[in-house]
Amino acid sequence: CPASPHHPAFNRWAAQQTPADLATCALTELGFIRVTSAALGFSIGDSRKLLQAFRRSGPRYLEKLPAPADILPGWASRHGHTTDAYLCAVSRLHSLQLATFDTGIKDPAALLLS
Repeated sequence: CPASPHHPAFNRWAAQQTPADLATCALTELGFIRVTSAALGFSIGDSRKLLQAFRRSGPRYLEKLPAPADILPGWASRHGHTTDAYLCAVSRLHSLQLATFDTGIKDPAALLLS
């Protein structure tokens, strides 16, 4: 979102990535649809079309995800930590990093964008 204070940092990071550097999964794709429709006012249909176009550009799709109870890291001690902790664990399993602006995520799999 151009109005976001993170917009310039995201664009700098994204310009250095190729589709082969990126991966998505059901959870991240649902987040994309939620944010683009809620924060940017896109229709769900338009959000889906954007996501489908992005997927055609070549990022990996992590189809099989482990059960959260099997991999959730110990630092997920509150309900607000569960999604971030799960995505960090999934990233680690696939030798990836979770790109984030959340300074509160203290996991080696998290890549803080600034």
